[in-house]
Amino acid sequence: MEAARAERRSLKYIRLAAYLAGQPTEVERIVLTLREIEEVVGDTLPPNARFPSWWRNDERKMHSRAWLTAGWKVGGMVGESAEVEFLRVPA
Repeated sequence: MEAARAERRSLKYIRLAAYLAGQPTEVERIVLTLREIEEVVGDTLPPNARFPSWWRNDERKMHSRAWLTAGWKVGGMVGESAEVEFLRVPA
């Protein structure tokens, strides 16, 4: 049961990585609301995703590895609307 849950979590963050990796090379910055991110991943984000600390660029965390592997980093949460800023990492 726990393995199946971990696989679902992993899959949703793979969807985020694929979304970011699929952006045209001239796109260097993307700002998404939490709702938009949930649409991309096809699931709700955990309650902790409402806090800026969840969005740290930490390779030890499954969700962070998704955007880091795709060549992006999080610049932070933007404004009070809980938008997340993704920045392309220069090649």
